[in-house]
Amino acid sequence: MKTPRIVNAIENIDDELVSGVFESKKKKNWVKWVALAACFAVLVIAGTAILPSLLENDIINPVETDGRYKDFTISTKNAAIVWPWEYLAESERPYEMELNGVKYEKTSGRTVSEELIGDKIGNYNIVGYDGITDKRPTVVCAVYQLKNISQTQFVAVKITDSYYIFKNAVYNPPQTLGELFERVDLSQFLKLERFSENGDGPDAKHFVLNDDKYVWEVLSTCKNAAFIDMNEVYWHPYDREFISFTISSEALGIYKRGLLITADGYLMTNAFDWGYLYYIGEEATGKIIKYAMDNSKEAEYEPYDNSNSICGKIVEITDDYILVDDSILCKDEADGITYKILINDIRISRYVDRDIIDVGDTVKISYNGEIDEQNSNTISNAFSISDVDILYEDEIEEQNYNADSSSTVSKEVAAISK
Repeated sequence: MKTPRIVNAIENIDDELVSGVFESKKKKNWVKWVALAACFAVLVIAGTAILPSLLENDIINPVETDGRYKDFTISTKNAAIVWPWEYLAESERPYEMELNGVKYEKTSGRTVSEELIGDKIGNYNIVGYDGITDKRPTVVCAVYQLKNISQTQFVAVKITDSYYIFKNAVYNPPQTLGELFERVDLSQFLKLERFSENGDGPDAKHFVLNDDKYVWEVLSTCKNAAFIDMNEVYWHPYDREFISFTISSEALGIYKRGLLITADGYLMTNAFDWGYLYYIGEEATGKIIKYAMDNSKEAEYEPYDNSNSICGKIVEITDDYILVDDSILCKDEADGITYKILINDIRISRYVDRDIIDVGDTVKISYNGEIDEQNSNTISNAFSISDVDILYEDEIEEQNYNADSSSTVSKEVAAISK
């Protein structure tokens, strides 16, 4: 069945954290709600962790559909849920640990395969955090080295049956590019393939590089390039010409981070969460940029989240599944499809268990894999659900105007009173 990609992804925000401002009858004492600022945050490149990008506003533009739908867009309501510990998937749970006097923390919810795991270091306490009770759940887990990666930077922790990457949580930037490569030989773990020119949004030009070997060869000659402390020197990529490689690595536990090369001689990356900036010289960056532009082909914009989505109205909820009908989106309601979303993931079941969604709600469902159209259009790998509004032409224009005219960002944090 053709995947109905009706909704663009929210860049760098986990969909399962996004939900609506629900009616008071649905509010529960055990859950906290946090306001999400409707803004676009580019890289925060100081001596603090780089923040994920947020929305430019809370209106999500539609992508191309199969012709069944009206002209519409999806608006996610600007609130997020802080879930209790028992309602978090293991991948979502925040953990930290101490190893040889150094604090480490889990980098993300992505797991790594066993072939990347090296020798066992030992068994250690890993400590979580329950955002509702402020308690610190603790569990003993096996900790391992990662092959060809310095233990001072990353380790792997086996939680239940999966391995998660934990990073050194102390801000200790390598003072030269060579020192950074000594901690992690990035050429082994990063493939420089997709890049964009002077930005990374849908309006920028995007390219696919034929081969990245030459880029790493040039960088290998820049090992003495000095680290630049962005707490002391103002530096921003959008003040200059640059190309930005999109980088992902299973071994580093990162997904779609950035490695920027600027025309005036700088390299900046957030491969380690922090923004590391080095001056490698205009000759080196000029070679890299020229090579990239001469040895690549233009490509389509690739959104952060490549998962699939459907949207519609909930028509039935059982112990085993949710039925979502997309007729409200169709030019002809008779063309509507009812999807069966299996409740086999805690990121879906928690909404049902706590009565946060109900029959009649309009929702967006994100999932991986394919729809089984031979079995009642079943979606078996759903991982997020969001309460949304459907906006049509005149509403879209009004919402976009209101978002563009807002010059301040709310700092309010809202919690449900007990």
